[in-house]
Amino acid sequence: MKHFYILTLLCVSLSIQASQKRKVLIIGIAGVRSDALQKANTPTIDGVIAKGFSTYSSWHRGHTISAPSWSTIMCGVEYDKHAVVDNTYTGNNYATFPYFTVQAKPCVPNLYSVQIVQWAPMSDNLANDVWSKKIKVTYGAGDQSVSAAQTQLANPNLDVLFLCFDEADIVGHNTGFSPDNAEYIKAIETVDGRINSVLTALHNRPDYANEDWIVLLTTDYGGIGTTHGTNTDQERTIWWIGQGNRMSPIQAPSTVDPGSVALANYDAVKGAKNPGQYDIAVTALDHLLRGSKCNPTINPIWGLDGKSWLDSIHTETPNGIASLHLDKLMLKVFPNPSTDVISFWFENEKNQPVTYNVWDELGKEINIGNAPINKNKLNIDFSQQVPGIYYVRVMIGNQQATEKIIHN
Repeated sequence: MKHFYILTLLCVSLSIQASQKRKVLIIGIAGVRSDALQKANTPTIDGVIAKGFSTYSSWHRGHTISAPSWSTIMCGVEYDKHAVVDNTYTGNNYATFPYFTVQAKPCVPNLYSVQIVQWAPMSDNLANDVWSKKIKVTYGAGDQSVSAAQTQLANPNLDVLFLCFDEADIVGHNTGFSPDNAEYIKAIETVDGRINSVLTALHNRPDYANEDWIVLLTTDYGGIGTTHGTNTDQERTIWWIGQGNRMSPIQAPSTVDPGSVALANYDAVKGAKNPGQYDIAVTALDHLLRGSKCNPTINPIWGLDGKSWLDSIHTETPNGIASLHLDKLMLKVFPNPSTDVISFWFENEKNQPVTYNVWDELGKEINIGNAPINKNKLNIDFSQQVPGIYYVRVMIGNQQATEKIIHN
């Protein structure tokens, strides 16, 4: 508890007056594999990816079940600190490493935070002071989650909202966590529509133009077969996305798998280079407290494991075919290298036609067939192509970019 008490005294002594205009929306989608989200038709999520930070290739550190995962996401620390390793929450160390909302309260006057969940243990096993208001809806009832979120977003005093959708996880358990499972993909697409309703309510707030919101989307784990909880790549490959005024439209660098804490083969050096689930709480805190000495990025006394992704990260200009002298288009790509489908995300506010070309490494143009395109995402299937290096140019209006692709 000492970390929290010292932080409280620090914040009070400094008379921090953090702006009430900084606000946070975190949306969780339980049990969604990165490769399944990549293949699903999710125009709402694609639009957030195009405008903000994104990673489709982070790595879960192990214990791929609900309570440990959400504890890491919301506390900003790993299992050895928050001590939640199963869904009983037994032995948790929330007193020392609480949810980020608890950490922020001494620094943000009158912080009003709300949690909306379908899975009851996420509410029942937290102390009442973690959230100003805790709302439980029927398990799997995403429409109820949306309705509750719309009500809370209408409150001008709302500072932090967290809601979690469980429909995809439920379908995954019933019929399989797989990008080839049409029911699972449909469930993800249904949640995308629900997120659109939530974001519409956010943008319709009467004073939205004068508020500084950050929106963070993530999952707790992937899945394999009809289950999760072990340490396969399908369960541990994690995505998360952020969008806000202070977050550059970037793609996080991909790194090699740092290993699993649960299997005791975790490489901390590799892990430090990888965006992780614990970064979400720290990014949220950085947004709420930026400019104050409460900020966890300047005060190591917090003892958090994560880092904030609000600041710019600049990617190098990709190699490829000679430029057509058009304005630069920012592309986000996953996965690369790949064995089959590669996705490209981009900003396209005017919903202009999207065109693309593919060349092999010798400069020969390849006819790769039709590829699904929505406003912000293009999926190209390389599974029938010879392994090697390819270049893909994407053009939208007077913007273009070329990416080097490795097809294995």
